[in-house]
Amino acid sequence: MTIGKIAPPRTLLIAAMLGALMLVLAACGGGTSSSDKTATAGAGGAKTPAAGATTAATKAASAGGSITVKKGDKIKIGISTTLTTDNAQLGIPIRDAALLTIKQKGQIKGFDIEGDPQDDLCSGPGSVSAAQKLVADKVVAVLGAMCSSGTVAAIDTYSTENLLVVSSSSTAVTVTQQNKKDLFRTAWNDATQGAEMAKYAYTNLGKKNAVLVNDQSVYGKGLMDVFKTSYTGLGGKVASEEAVTVGEKDFSPTVTKIKGENPDIVVFGGFIAEGAVLVRQLKEAGVTAAFMGADGVADQKFIDQAGGAAEGAYVSRGPTPTDTTVYDKFAALYEAAYNRTQVDQFADYTYDAVNVILSAIDQVATVDASGNLVIDKDKLISAVRASKTDGASGHIEFNDVGDRTVVGVVNRIDQVTNSKFARLQ
Repeated sequence: MTIGKIAPPRTLLIAAMLGALMLVLAACGGGTSSSDKTATAGAGGAKTPAAGATTAATKAASAGGSITVKKGDKIKIGISTTLTTDNAQLGIPIRDAALLTIKQKGQIKGFDIEGDPQDDLCSGPGSVSAAQKLVADKVVAVLGAMCSSGTVAAIDTYSTENLLVVSSSSTAVTVTQQNKKDLFRTAWNDATQGAEMAKYAYTNLGKKNAVLVNDQSVYGKGLMDVFKTSYTGLGGKVASEEAVTVGEKDFSPTVTKIKGENPDIVVFGGFIAEGAVLVRQLKEAGVTAAFMGADGVADQKFIDQAGGAAEGAYVSRGPTPTDTTVYDKFAALYEAAYNRTQVDQFADYTYDAVNVILSAIDQVATVDASGNLVIDKDKLISAVRASKTDGASGHIEFNDVGDRTVVGVVNRIDQVTNSKFARLQ
């Protein structure tokens, strides 16, 4: 085209249309708000808000976006835990402790807070479904998922929204290997628990020959991998490694293999239902080896379902604080609120996780000229990362990957005595 020549009207019209189209595509393409730009796990397509969802809206006030809770609406905290299946005995106390903590806090800057519990089934698909529902409900942050496999499966759904997630019970080593800036846990890392279990079995109990059994979950397999490394490093022998299937009720082939190995101890990584079946069938087969489980079976239901076969079993729990001042106050509140005789597994870690979330919201939230509550997502995540507090489960700080820095605590070991857990360490 000759310089200075005026384009014909048809050319100008086409150019205008192309420019408008580019603007539309730019608006729709957007890009995710998460720094990792990963796609939503296990889902296909956009998410439609559920009926009755809060009118909280997300807007690009910063690079990571913000959440606006309209004046008169409530601040929603998502709770992803297991409310059905055999593991509900562990999941329901997590929900209860979360709701109790929210009730205690009451309000932030004049806005009421409410919990939004979703059943994640302690599974990957269930946790993804729970995550999609919570995102649609426009929650401000999420407690969960309960199980490590669920947290790993669902984290992309949350990260795409740059949504803060704090788990109080996902302990697998791989959970914080996902490189997600919005994921934290007040629960321990099984790199600590597995090593402590191995040390106790080898040093305190004098067990030198072990068979390891896992339930093929991210949690169970990961825990046994850590145990093996630590145990053999101490000089112990792992005679064999076995796996059971969740939901199965007949472990006789596995039990026969274990009996043939004649181990000093059988160590199990998994949850209540399979742990109870395994320890019962081992006893019925005449296996005399000691039995050791971990936090996945650390509930009275494990003892009850084992029908007496769990007597003498050793069960590891996560680190517990040496200073129990905050724990004792929480225990009194929790036991009175739910008519319980003790603090259930993960309840204290949940109390701390929710308090960390609420404290961070209180720190960064602002009220705009229209009376709406505005929460910058990046600032909220940064506030949690900078947290330093003493909770019911001990001192809480987070490292660069979202793991808790464990200070002033010891790993707990119980033994089943007279059909109850009795603390040894």
